Amino acid sequence: MHTAPVKAVTITIPAELDAEAAAEARRLGISKSALIRRGLEAVLPSDRLDTGSDPWRDLAGFGSRGLSVAPGEIDTVGYES
Repeated sequence: MHTAPVKAVTITIPAELDAEAAAEARRLGISKSALIRRGLEAVLPSDRLDTGSDPWRDLAGFGSRGLSVAPGEIDTVGYES
């Protein structure tokens, strides 16, 4: 759930892209707005908000840039103190 203040925006996209977004949102069980927010968060610099590091959030869904997924690395990332 998005907890920061939100602003409604209007965008123009091709009908085919809208249909694909709607289908993916249904598949994920989220709204199209949530899907678009995820996409924006994936392409914007991760340091734009200084909210602290959360390795579990980085591993779920859209990972942070540069996050490796080498075998066994989840233990290092997830359990590192």
